[in-house]
Amino acid sequence: MRNLLKSAFTSWPHCLATYVCLIGAAWLLAFGWQPTRLDPPVYDSTTPEADALGMAQRINGKVWSVSHTGSMRPLLTGGEFVVSLDKFDAMKAGEVVIYRQAYNANPIIHRAIQRDYSGWIMSGDSAKHTESWARVTASSYLGTAVAIYRPVMP
Repeated sequence: MRNLLKSAFTSWPHCLATYVCLIGAAWLLAFGWQPTRLDPPVYDSTTPEADALGMAQRINGKVWSVSHTGSMRPLLTGGEFVVSLDKFDAMKAGEVVIYRQAYNANPIIHRAIQRDYSGWIMSGDSAKHTESWARVTASSYLGTAVAIYRPVMP
């Protein structure tokens, strides 16, 4: 056993693979891993609902209000209005997506993390883990965020 361990650090090509793994592990410990973020533009507005409805009408989109759950902090804190378009086939990892799931009566706004054979894996920005128990498919998809209107006091 001792010789096997020694060869992992000293004999070619095992040493290369070992050192690459150690460098990768050190990188993750030092800098962590963050998912890709493709945030839509955020507009501060004294009339966010009206502005979002106006944009949605111009681009044939839909408007969704954001609840105060905190699952998408810091991008969405609650009270914002999200304008979306239907572009399921063009969805990319990192985009903010609106969808429905059986475990929640209201639409959910989270980030698309990765696509697998069953659909898209989602996660809220403030979550430590993805929603690995459910996938977003064409039947549960409601839209992809293209703009966010955030309320500001006049």
